[in-house]
Amino acid sequence: METLAEVKQYFLDELHHAKDVVIQPFTYQKENGLVIYFDSLVDEQWLERALFDSMMKTKDEHVPLKENLSAITVEEFETAKACLPLCWVGYAIIVVESAPLQFLALKTPSTRTRAIEEPINDRALRGSHEGFVEDLTINISLIRRTARIENLVIRTEEVGRSLKKEVAMMYIDGKADPTIVEKVQQKLKAIHEDLISSPGTLNELLQDSKKSFFPQIMYTERPDSVVGTLAEGRIVLLIEGNPTALILPVSFFSFMQSVDDYNVHFVLGSFLRIVRTIALITSILLPSLYISLVAFHFEIIPQPLIISVKSSLQNIPYPPLVEALIMEFTIELIREAGLRLPAPIGQTIGIVGGLVIGEAVVNAGLVSNIMIIVVAVTAISSFVIPSPEMSSVVRLTRFPLMLAAATFGLIGVVLSFFVIIMHLIKLESFGTPYLAPIAPLNRKGLKDSIVRFPTWLIQRHTFMSSTKPLNGDKKR
Repeated sequence: METLAEVKQYFLDELHHAKDVVIQPFTYQKENGLVIYFDSLVDEQWLERALFDSMMKTKDEHVPLKENLSAITVEEFETAKACLPLCWVGYAIIVVESAPLQFLALKTPSTRTRAIEEPINDRALRGSHEGFVEDLTINISLIRRTARIENLVIRTEEVGRSLKKEVAMMYIDGKADPTIVEKVQQKLKAIHEDLISSPGTLNELLQDSKKSFFPQIMYTERPDSVVGTLAEGRIVLLIEGNPTALILPVSFFSFMQSVDDYNVHFVLGSFLRIVRTIALITSILLPSLYISLVAFHFEIIPQPLIISVKSSLQNIPYPPLVEALIMEFTIELIREAGLRLPAPIGQTIGIVGGLVIGEAVVNAGLVSNIMIIVVAVTAISSFVIPSPEMSSVVRLTRFPLMLAAATFGLIGVVLSFFVIIMHLIKLESFGTPYLAPIAPLNRKGLKDSIVRFPTWLIQRHTFMSSTKPLNGDKKR
């Protein structure tokens, strides 16, 4: 391509004559040129002030256009093909008719940015109320403003084949394990799939044990949570166009912790974590234990409760497993309906639907009163778990346990539970044991796991993947 007409036709063809493509001619120092951009991605008013106004004000006829734009981020290319991909990320391409043709890529600010608000899925009673947005530059700025991290390293990779997404990998040099950093970077470079529009897709492509449905990467939308995990030696991934950050490596107990645990007294924080642990065990085991006791081990039920249980089950035509499946399926329907409907209607559906359906199935003799209580306590317990990903896994885990309880009784429940524990012991998140710091045992890590010790006793800035403490960190 040697003329502006050929360049113009090339860009029109490569951009498929899209409706929002703008190709505007100009003249600078008696040389013709073109400005090519998407008006849906570029702030045209800013471009007019930055480019055309500066050209009009230039009095020296020998100043090159690139030097005239020195206050703006400008990249120079030799061919049109090299600068073409920048059009899709909001750059304005400037072509100057010289010998040879000169190609400049002008970085422009985003035209549309959502206001910084508190994340809906990651709220905190105390502390910062800022959440990530869809702009990668703003998200990095939020992290830097939350805490001054001198050794923060940010590397960017473009993942995907034809539909490229920019992913920023962040970690603290000297804290994160170099082996894990290199492993994550190699996995990002090896991604060739196109649909990397959500963190869930990237999570699925990065995790080691793809057959395990236990989450191996944690999500957050809070800059303060990201800063805390960076200080522990973990790695954070941010995706352009998505307000969710991915944190790795993680352990099982990472999903049981909340931001508010560190904003209250350590006794209250420990109590809340113990409550969540009890809720987790209850949510997994309560339905299967009830099915095994009623179907196989009726003699274990205390004498005062036998009459109540017998009278409740007397007119039920189904075995306990069918009862539990009916109610669990109903609870899942109500949960999904509440999520998909608008917030005011969703709350009404959840309350009214639960009351009406629960009362109706009991009066119809399809489900016993005790089963209603068991399923309700199980559902409430699953809501206590802070991480939605872990909560979903817990909901899924209790179904095979219910089948084992209906088939083998308590023996089936115990064996199935041990199989889950063995799987968690074997599972790793990027080389970090999933059940750390319990398996393998790490006494320092126990200070911030199931319970939270006082801040002055916790070495908050260490994790299983950390290599060495930062300057000023004290060993405890």
